[in-house]
Amino acid sequence: MGIQLFDNTWISDGIPTFKGGSYYGTQWHELKGKYNRTGSTSGYPVGVSLGNSLLPVNAEMKRCLFLDNGTINYYTDANDSTLKLGGGASTLTGADGQVMVQIPAYYYRYNYTDNVHTWEISPYPLIGFTLHPAFIKNNSAVPHRYIGAYEATMYDVSAGIYTDGIYQTAVSCVFADADSSMTIASRTGVFSLLTVGDKIVVSGTTNNNGTKTVASLVSATKITISEAVVGETAAATVIETEKDWTATTGDKLCSISGKAPINYGTRANLRAVAKNRGAGWRQEDYDLVSAVQLLYLVEYASFYSQSVIGAGLTDWSTAWVGYNDNNPINNTGLSNSKGNTTFNLSKGDGVVGSYMTYRGIENWYGHLWKWVDGININNNIPYVSNNDTQFADDTTTNYTALGVTLINADGWQNTLCQISRGFLPASVGATSSTKITDYCYQASGWRVVILAGGASIGADAGAFYVAMANASGLAYRHLSGRLAY
Repeated sequence: MGIQLFDNTWISDGIPTFKGGSYYGTQWHELKGKYNRTGSTSGYPVGVSLGNSLLPVNAEMKRCLFLDNGTINYYTDANDSTLKLGGGASTLTGADGQVMVQIPAYYYRYNYTDNVHTWEISPYPLIGFTLHPAFIKNNSAVPHRYIGAYEATMYDVSAGIYTDGIYQTAVSCVFADADSSMTIASRTGVFSLLTVGDKIVVSGTTNNNGTKTVASLVSATKITISEAVVGETAAATVIETEKDWTATTGDKLCSISGKAPINYGTRANLRAVAKNRGAGWRQEDYDLVSAVQLLYLVEYASFYSQSVIGAGLTDWSTAWVGYNDNNPINNTGLSNSKGNTTFNLSKGDGVVGSYMTYRGIENWYGHLWKWVDGININNNIPYVSNNDTQFADDTTTNYTALGVTLINADGWQNTLCQISRGFLPASVGATSSTKITDYCYQASGWRVVILAGGASIGADAGAFYVAMANASGLAYRHLSGRLAY
């Protein structure tokens, strides 16, 4: 009869199997744009999820509360993250740890023959399969990796608070001494995500520069502050979250519910504050992102994530600047009631509340662009690393060349490089609904990588969107990151 290992896995005659097989995968004909399933899912329809019983690796992705010392505090309920697995309320706001998605180590096999890419995965080290590089962390094999359930937020160490991301470029602000208030009338949602106690740094004024403490939210365009105000209208006021990017002693990157994602930091900035959480912590890296992309691909057998899952928050094409100057639109945690499931809610341009989540990874694409570490590109040649002690910008030192040269043009991705380690564009010329269906950008010289796409780029975005056109010094209002371990 065999021995049951977990709900859908058996050992029969010493060979691990699940639902009639021991691996599953997806084939893609890059000229025809056609898909087939392989292994235990062979013959099943493409473009849809087949459910957990046929996807044992995917099924083990689950949210947990993860402590700074690298141990699990507890898992959350599979269908509602506000509850603990087994009952009782969970705490997702930082006190019980960081809200992470646990991803089990798996083995994979890649092949390219006659214009057909084949990707296959297995929970087991079958002949011809190798451990995915995401699970060889700092030169050691690990049983799991952890990715932030939410877009990255920040813990302000000096203030002792979880803070909200904001970076308002020069704008007219009315400072009123009668009630110690600040009012910006030209941006309709400028203060909508701030919280009482947030520390903000004001500059560009004559009399009111300095660090301020939010005392109350009067409206989306008006706050009061705890400090005294000198009455004035400052035409070029800049407002920024108080941030300390110092390595070791500075602020800490987070994955918690209920806060605006941190923004306006370079990749190196987010790298430093991710490591400040402790040994083993980092921002999301190329290999980990590639591992999740592969899990998605073998689940849906389609690159077209905006079709099979949904658009998420990618359709703020006209409203974003006037709303809050391309700052975060939503707090984290919109997907809490969906637990480990996949879900999409797209409300439309200018309407707050859109999001998507893939197996517990909220806004995997959409809302804000996210930095990806562990990959550097020089003149379209990519180099990668999965050792966070050696992550650095604009260098090949301690990085491995992937052995390919990427496309030197922007456009809809048409074909992929014939490599096993990730998904990178070899050519462009497709459309938003054909071939890879996601856009790529590139430029010559040293470049860093941003994935997923943001709220304003519509059909460009998706699970395989990649921007390779930015220098390492970039910081922007719509750019954030994601915590990883």
